[in-house]
Amino acid sequence: MEESLSVEKTVRSEDCALTLKSGDLEVLSTPTVLAWMEEVSANLAKKFLASDESTVGVHVELDHVAPAFVGDKVRVKSILKERGTKKFIFFVTAESAGKLLAKANHVRVIVNRRQFVK
Repeated sequence: MEESLSVEKTVRSEDCALTLKSGDLEVLSTPTVLAWMEEVSANLAKKFLASDESTVGVHVELDHVAPAFVGDKVRVKSILKERGTKKFIFFVTAESAGKLLAKANHVRVIVNRRQFVK
């Protein structure tokens, strides 16, 4: 059975390209979409980790294909496609009102919490 996790977010002004200076429109920014995708993927990975482990994102291939606006509800879903001994590969989507906003392939690797921050 495929492991997945979804979260719903509401687009706020601080999530928009104009505020984050990644563009000049009041639309959901690509950096925000990416952060949401990493958040849900990291949370999905947690269920497979030991207490002294965490994950860090090391690769993302993202297509941001449609806008979302302040007040829109966005469902971000991460599907675990591959799990290795030190690596997770996810396929992540962001949708609003049944419309695809963004899709990504995302890789996270497992790190030891204490060793990583030294």
